[in-house]
Order: sequence, then structure tokens, then C-alpha cells
Amino acid sequence: QSTWDLVRIPTTNPPGDAYEACARLLGERLAKRGFAVEYIRATGAPGDRDSHPRINVVARYEGQPGGECVHFNSHIDVVEAGSGWTTDPFGGEVRGGKVYGRGTCDMKGGLASSVIAYEAILEEGL
Repeated sequence: QSTWDLVRIPTTNPPGDAYEACARLLGERLAKRGFAVEYIRATGAPGDRDSHPRINVVARYEGQPGGECVHFNSHIDVVEAGSGWTTDPFGGEVRGGKVYGRGTCDMKGGLASSVIAYEAILEEGL
């Protein structure tokens, strides 16, 4: 799972498409690493409705008591693609060492980097 996997889920806002699919992709990866994962609907938040529920994923890894706390926060929605794309805005195409698509810079690329950082921290036992 990486930036391109996240880009391929079109979480366009408005209207708020595919939030749950994206949240579950993230949650499943983190659960495999030992995180306690919870999916929380932002009931009553602007834009939340039955046809487009605003689903958030909260993942927590319990470390050693008294240790440092590391917190990462990101969002999964992207704005409409608009016109002028030379690649599929939801294709997550990798070309010349770069990933192309909606959310690669804001914020799916950063979110993927955060997940990789969590994994590195756990692998190093920090």
C-alpha cells in the first residue's frame, strides 16, 4: 500500500465519495501491524449523510507506559479533478519516479509517508 493505492480511491469532496473504502484500506494495513483500529462516522459534520458517510479511521498503538507519544493526523478527501489532466487523476500513475494523481501532494502522499514512518518506528523498536 502506498500513495498510488490511496490515489486510486476517488475520495472526491464534494460529495464525499469513497471515504469508507479509503479508511478501511488504511485501517486494515495498520491492524496488521498491531494497531487497535476504530472506524468512526462523523455524524452531524458538514457533508455527512447516509449516501456519503464521513468515515474516519482512528488507529492506536499502545507503547510503553511513560514513553513518548507520536501522533499523525491526515485527511483523505480531495477536491474535484477539474480539466487539463494529462494522466488519469485517480490512476496513481508512477512515471519518472513521481506519482501522478489527485491527492499526491495534499494529502494522500503525506498520509502514505506517515504510515511508512509508523512502520519504521515499530520495526526499530522505538
